[in-house]
Amino acid sequence: MVSARAAVPAGPYLVLGLGRAGRAAADALGTRFGMDSVRGWDDARAPGRRRTMRAGGGLLDTSERSRALDGIRTVVKSPGIPFTHPLLESARRRGLPIIDELELGWRLMTQPMVAVTGTNGKSTTAALLAAVMHANGCAPVLAGNVESDRGVPLSAVPESHRGWVLAEVSSYQACGLVELMPQAAVFTNLSADHLHWHGSMEAYGLAKRRLFVDGERAVALAVLNADDPFGRELDLDVRARGGRTLTFGRCEAAEYRIGACRWSTSESRMALDTPSGPLEFQTRLPGEHNAANLAAALALADALGLARAPTLAALSDAEAPPGRMELLDLGQPFDVFVDFAHSPDGLASALAAMRAIAAPRGGRLIAVIGLAPSGERSTRVSCGRAARAGCDHLVLSGWSLKGEPPLVALAGVLAGARQTRGAELEVVLDRRRAIARGLSRARPGDVVGILGRGQSRYLRLDAHSDPVPFDDRAVTRELIADGY
Repeated sequence: MVSARAAVPAGPYLVLGLGRAGRAAADALGTRFGMDSVRGWDDARAPGRRRTMRAGGGLLDTSERSRALDGIRTVVKSPGIPFTHPLLESARRRGLPIIDELELGWRLMTQPMVAVTGTNGKSTTAALLAAVMHANGCAPVLAGNVESDRGVPLSAVPESHRGWVLAEVSSYQACGLVELMPQAAVFTNLSADHLHWHGSMEAYGLAKRRLFVDGERAVALAVLNADDPFGRELDLDVRARGGRTLTFGRCEAAEYRIGACRWSTSESRMALDTPSGPLEFQTRLPGEHNAANLAAALALADALGLARAPTLAALSDAEAPPGRMELLDLGQPFDVFVDFAHSPDGLASALAAMRAIAAPRGGRLIAVIGLAPSGERSTRVSCGRAARAGCDHLVLSGWSLKGEPPLVALAGVLAGARQTRGAELEVVLDRRRAIARGLSRARPGDVVGILGRGQSRYLRLDAHSDPVPFDDRAVTRELIADGY
């Protein structure tokens, strides 16, 4: 059963931020309440964003910010818009309701929802759950903070859909929730990330906690990482409010306890103790971090009463989302992985998984790492430390979506790497040349890890230019085909 949900506050509406989620919110509101009731606002000066809602008569030019809230009764915020935005501060002074696009989507839909959140592993765990539900005939929709070719913003879930909605939820979205409470939620882990946004680990954790506990309310079913101190706190909080919990991890207390894991580029196997007995199964996903993702997916599937046989078959066959430990094989005599890891723990886990492939055959791990500069400096410094400690040869590069100079993008990571003993260190500012350099250093049996961007498809060369296409995977394939 899905409990009654709070109604969408009354319009007219201002949708703040007209990226993918904002456009979905505007479309959903326009469809439900009429385009005349929707106004859009975006600070970006890109022509495509200015055109987005002109057909509906709603888009204001940036020169008219002072009138943006005239006649507005509710503001819908895109996830990436900070709460310090002048229009949000003005809306609060006027006493206007402010809801996130995720909250809007939840209020508009009637389907049951599973939320997946955590610092690392959200995308892979959500993809595993989607595969398991499909195998069990549940026909889920993947939504929330997902890439456009994998799912939709929550407010774009079709009304005609009658199955589960799997929502990957970022802390940016969770900290703007008002009434939303999913039917089930999965917590993967909590480590340093997005501190430039939240200001502290405490605030970051509270944003994640909101999906599980809100005052005296709790999610009905929570699947939690028992190896993580924050996961153990959530376990107590949810159960104290009457919710059901299942835990996974390597610790003795985990109900889905991860045992021996081994992997290569061609095969991975993991052992798992479960409440109904021990299991060992094959998977395509290498690494200890993916063992945790698999355990979380199995725990939720069991809790939802899904059949074990198709569930295990789906977990064995499932592949990670694009850009997550993605193997590129063009016949080269060494392995190449592209991964999205961009936080200290994420980098450490991905590099450990790659090193475990190279080491048994006497190979080295060569890492090409470029991180966007948006993170808080101490986190970037920790990333640099984890990167240099985790590989044998490290090539650092800079990239940006906002056009910051490469040295600005690289500064914190480079500082951390220089503080740490470990890999040979090179700095190659240009991303393409950095990838070429990493490939040129590889010998037969080595592993080259290209990390930090995953499936990202654009970068900006300077603050005055538009984003240009740049996909680490495509560039790597081109370089290998051309002999680097």
